[in-house]
Amino acid sequence: MPSVLNLAWKEIRQVFLSPIAYTFLSVFVFFVTFFFFRDFFAVSQATMDGFFGLFPIAFSVVIPGLTMRMWAEERKQGTIEFLLTSPIETWQIVLAKFLAGLALVILCAVMTLYVPYTVASHGPLDRGPMVGGYLGAIFLGATFISIGMFLSSFTQDQIVSFLVGAILLLALVLVGHPIVSDEFTPGGWAAGFARAISPTTRYQSIGRGVIDVRDVFYFVAMTGFFLYLNVRAIDLRRWR
Repeated sequence: MPSVLNLAWKEIRQVFLSPIAYTFLSVFVFFVTFFFFRDFFAVSQATMDGFFGLFPIAFSVVIPGLTMRMWAEERKQGTIEFLLTSPIETWQIVLAKFLAGLALVILCAVMTLYVPYTVASHGPLDRGPMVGGYLGAIFLGATFISIGMFLSSFTQDQIVSFLVGAILLLALVLVGHPIVSDEFTPGGWAAGFARAISPTTRYQSIGRGVIDVRDVFYFVAMTGFFLYLNVRAIDLRRWR
């Protein structure tokens, strides 16, 4: 475990040595706060309705920007060969990169903590949805990190990794949104499939302060599944 934490810390340091992390973190905070406060000050009610609803779209763009270099940069610079020939197990390397990405997701959430304080200054704030919203954001971010890492392992071009990741995550988010899902035949297999694969409804459920075991299982299972695929993809390269 110390080797995993050391690798994770190394990954975080590398991210902050470039302007990538600062750029995408700033974009995230600006996007969610600007669009929330634009409507909030118009009604001036102590509610965070709509705030956490911005997270899935923001994460769909920001997280591929943070994960695009995790494997692509290693392949481009040739440092992946050093990792693959080291005595460290593949799952430890993948877990370290995942923890580094998750730390950045948590940092995204922390950078918006001034929002509930601002909202609370306008009246009593229901803490259940607030806590549920941040918890759901961490679950959602963890799943998106695992997907972004997996996609990054197939290319050494960071732009390609970013574009593919952003398109796929946006598709996952939008397919479960009422604007899209309502177009399917109610009760049909397409509507059921859309709800099954999309994190949107599960994220919204947790954001309301309702912690359903099925929703938690979905995020844990999706994250574990793509981390497993990531390990297998890197192992194939190691065996070659």
